[in-house]
Amino acid sequence: MAEGIALIWRTDAHLSDDPPESRRDDWATTVLGKLAQVGEIARKAKALGVIDGGDLFHVKAPTRNSHALVGRAAAVHAAYSCPTWLVPGNHDLKHGDLRYLDEGPLGVLYESGAVRRLYDGHEAAFEKFGIKVRVVGVPYHGTEYDMSRFAAIKKGDEDWLVAAVHCLASRSGGDMYEREDVLKYADLLPFAPDVWLFGHWHKNQGIEETAPGKWVVNVGSLSRGSLGKDDLDRLPSCVVLKLTKDKRDAKIVPLPLTVAPAADVLDVAGKRAELEHDITMEAFVDNLRDSLGGVGSGSVVDDVREMAGLDDKTRERAIHYLELAS
Repeated sequence: MAEGIALIWRTDAHLSDDPPESRRDDWATTVLGKLAQVGEIARKAKALGVIDGGDLFHVKAPTRNSHALVGRAAAVHAAYSCPTWLVPGNHDLKHGDLRYLDEGPLGVLYESGAVRRLYDGHEAAFEKFGIKVRVVGVPYHGTEYDMSRFAAIKKGDEDWLVAAVHCLASRSGGDMYEREDVLKYADLLPFAPDVWLFGHWHKNQGIEETAPGKWVVNVGSLSRGSLGKDDLDRLPSCVVLKLTKDKRDAKIVPLPLTVAPAADVLDVAGKRAELEHDITMEAFVDNLRDSLGGVGSGSVVDDVREMAGLDDKTRERAIHYLELAS
């Protein structure tokens, strides 16, 4: 194979001090172990960078992430053989709002230098073997996506333009239960990026060449925090992108991580309780939607985010419930 620039893609680790209800292992240690595995894959691939699609942390409220957890995350990344660039996801942000980024644990990691910013004016550029690669980030920015963010990405003199995005995307597009946009792969073709890397949706939707020299990478979450069939069957993966001067020689390959059997770490017997919880959450959303009728112009999550008179704790809990239900 021709010489090329190697990058590693990963997304949605959802690191937290406390485990999801469906897990019975030491969640923080498990997730940090997967992040360490990604670092070892990057070393073996001689990667120039690791690109993360967001939701590195799970709990949005800054006070509910311990200093020890942030320190452990920093230590894992400090051991990498290359830098990590990270796109903010909705769980990395208080209220799911980019304006609060620097209040949270991800903001601390940015300031420490453990990871680098990848959004808006912050980009990553690589050059080796006469090949130029530029990576841009599109952070989570609400449930109704601003298409001007994608149209504003323009190609320069780089051989490869890569977009790392924290938005829902699929082959068919549409919306998620009428609550959040889902980008359609075909609708991305007119835009400049050669490769789209998607975080946010935990399901593994694979890797597709949507047109000659155009790829979508959408392999899902690095962690298995719930009991959906996809989580039980899915092997969390990172992706090695080997980008060459000649696009026909490029390779984009998922590498499954080593994980414990689902039966060992997931409380399968608790599935009934989770389903009952989901039904309760659906009822909560429906009731809230009815009570908010006509209050705002956006989604229910956006209406709650902008609602006056709510204290931070109540607002964060309401947004958390809404996202659980979606």
